Amino acid sequence: MSDLDQAVRDVVKGASIVYVGLFLELLIAFVAQVVAARYLSVGDFGGLTAGTALLDVGSIVAGLGLASGLTRYLPRVEAAQKRLLGLFTVGVTGLTSTILGTGVALNASFIATRIFGDPSVTVSIRIFGMAIPFAALLNVAVGGIRGQERSTDRVLVKNIVQPLARMTLVAAAVWYGLGQAGLAGAYAVPYAVSAIIGLALFYRSLPDVSTVVETNLVSEVTRYSLPFTISDVSSFVYRSSDIFLVLYFLGGAATGIYGVAYAAVSFMGMFSTAFNFLGTPIASRLENEGDIEEVMELFRSVVRWLIVASVCALVPLAVFATDFISIIYQSKYASGGPVLAVLALGFAAKNVLSIHNSILQAVARSKTLSANTVIAAVSNLLLNVLLIPRFGLVGAAIATLLSFLIRDGLAAVQVYLTLGSSPLTPSALRPLVPAVPFLLIVWTVVAPATPGTFLWLLAVTGLTATVYTVVVLVAFGLSETELMIIRSAEEQYGLDFSRIDWLITRLAKR
Repeated sequence: MSDLDQAVRDVVKGASIVYVGLFLELLIAFVAQVVAARYLSVGDFGGLTAGTALLDVGSIVAGLGLASGLTRYLPRVEAAQKRLLGLFTVGVTGLTSTILGTGVALNASFIATRIFGDPSVTVSIRIFGMAIPFAALLNVAVGGIRGQERSTDRVLVKNIVQPLARMTLVAAAVWYGLGQAGLAGAYAVPYAVSAIIGLALFYRSLPDVSTVVETNLVSEVTRYSLPFTISDVSSFVYRSSDIFLVLYFLGGAATGIYGVAYAAVSFMGMFSTAFNFLGTPIASRLENEGDIEEVMELFRSVVRWLIVASVCALVPLAVFATDFISIIYQSKYASGGPVLAVLALGFAAKNVLSIHNSILQAVARSKTLSANTVIAAVSNLLLNVLLIPRFGLVGAAIATLLSFLIRDGLAAVQVYLTLGSSPLTPSALRPLVPAVPFLLIVWTVVAPATPGTFLWLLAVTGLTATVYTVVVLVAFGLSETELMIIRSAEEQYGLDFSRIDWLITRLAKR
């Protein structure tokens, strides 16, 4: 069996599990978020959005990038060193996150009033500050699980336990009328539950044998990991600093509308996240064996279908953006429609370009990734400061789109310069050719004739996705790697494609 064939099998087996898990997570989290948005006022939902953003950045700072270190080094170190390496990273993260979380919780009033200029978010900041240690430990546990390539455990912790706990607690908070504080607690407590379970599963995945971890290894892991703190904080800034800046410039109500638009588009991230979850360790293994071109072959097939999936998602999230928000979240958030459309375009580009970050991480270019993200973060801050006062929420969305293009576009160029090859070949990008006229037809012809109801939106989305996918298959066929993916899926899951085997064979010859 070739290395590429084995990599394809690993992706089919692992990524499919992660896709199912991501879908469940996003669906449950989506329902919980819709319930919260409908129940709370627009301003209170803005406070909840700001609190979750603060929790994210706090867990990143406290984690010191050690989750990324585990992802890279666990597949490479000897079995006897894995357990103590895991314990070291968990211990350090627990200490730093407890110090930071305590500081945020005790100073919540100052942060809300003096920094954000909105005392109404004090409760959310205090509650989410107390959850920072659990969020940081959860990140480390997931990083270790990634390094062990235990997709099922990751799905259980991140995609099932956490969203189910959130949904249950959100429903309880709404039922008992607990308001902003109750909803903030419903969002924060699941981090503690999933962190405990995640750490237990990570520990169980480690070999029973252990030995003294070499000082050089600890030093190497730390040096590799620390730049990811800068990278991840910068990544947060380029992804989510707009939440804080919208709160500062436009207030809590605008933050709630922007938070709804950003949450609605999060489904698009599912397309690339599942592959990137396994892409780094698998690419690292192939690169370690000198199989760079096989890495690229795998990623080229992924690029093609990320384009297809993203174009299909643009129909409900960009073409019908205002209808989507009004139907799902109520008309009080309808002004977020243009914001959602711009963000959807940004996420579509990010889906395709972000796979280059997995390649750079696999070949130990953590400093390069950090530099890219710092550049994107600084650009995002400057763009937000310039665009939000002038264009409001749409300006924040444009800043986010441009920052996605800056960071992931730089990574695409650097992969080519570093390895002399790229996933972005003409054959991989061919689905873009019919995408533009397809979306124009939907926008100018289909959309004006479609009633703004849930069933119509669902039907049009399904029909247009089917038509576009068929056009891509008929026009461009299947690559050799895609054929391998289909055959691997047959073998892994006992599927029977015998009735359409003639069609698969014909498409593979195009």
